Amino acid sequence: MNPPARRSVLLFFIDGIGVGLDDPAVNPLASDDRPVLRLTRGASPRSSSAGAPAFAAGIDASLGVPGLPQSATGQTAILTGVNAPAALGRHVSGFPGPTLQRILREHSLLKTLTEAGRHATFLNAFGPRFFDAAEPRRRLSATTLATLASGTPFRDWADLTAGRAVAHDLTHWRMRDYGFDLAARTPEEAGAIIARETMKCDFALFEYFETDRAGHARDRSAAVRCLSDLSAALEAVLAGVDLRDTVVLVASDHGNLEDERVKTHTLNPAFFAAWGALDGLTPPESLTGIAPLVLRATSVA
Repeated sequence: MNPPARRSVLLFFIDGIGVGLDDPAVNPLASDDRPVLRLTRGASPRSSSAGAPAFAAGIDASLGVPGLPQSATGQTAILTGVNAPAALGRHVSGFPGPTLQRILREHSLLKTLTEAGRHATFLNAFGPRFFDAAEPRRRLSATTLATLASGTPFRDWADLTAGRAVAHDLTHWRMRDYGFDLAARTPEEAGAIIARETMKCDFALFEYFETDRAGHARDRSAAVRCLSDLSAALEAVLAGVDLRDTVVLVASDHGNLEDERVKTHTLNPAFFAAWGALDGLTPPESLTGIAPLVLRATSVA
């Protein structure tokens, strides 16, 4: 079957999950309770509605640079295709500094797509604190900087309450902990919104980072909560999109949560799985291969 001329692509990004041991006592991703996320050294994911992914394997997060992979450089590599750790000579955690900011401004995947006439969007809703803060005081993540570089608008809480956006925590539990008066949402509801909004555009990005926090805390209950929400949301996404002309990429920037024996990131390959219309597309071998894959899928490259 010939691939569709142009596909919609969702990048469902999950911070801090790698491909680790098959032992569920060490690796919460090894549990049979969440098969859509069960990517380990000996097991591959499976969705209840979409079946096995077209491709699932760990991909290189080290990118030839010694040390533990980190979020700022890893996410920059994912969102630009540029080997960010090599550009800096080291892995960098947290928020991108001047060099990474420049790379994101120049090579943002969302910017490239927008300039090619494609509709690219970030599905996470940003709260009042983001919009009210003065520009110099904002702590800007790689995903935020990549969106800023594209000139596309951010979704706000009006979009969130209207069902056009999702919070980073999917169900609003973290936002409610912060004191915001948001009605709880089920992960299935969040996944249905992600699916619906993805089908309206060429490229959609969703970011979830509570997994990295749970991994650093070595908190099994928090890890299970995160993975249960992610599993339910991802199943709703896969059931809600048309996989005949849509690609769903589930990717991470580095390992962490998959090894509860340590509080740090790991050297394990980063999680990567892909469902949908991947005919004629080559899966990535490293973080830098994700952006080119998206561009090929959307007929930009």
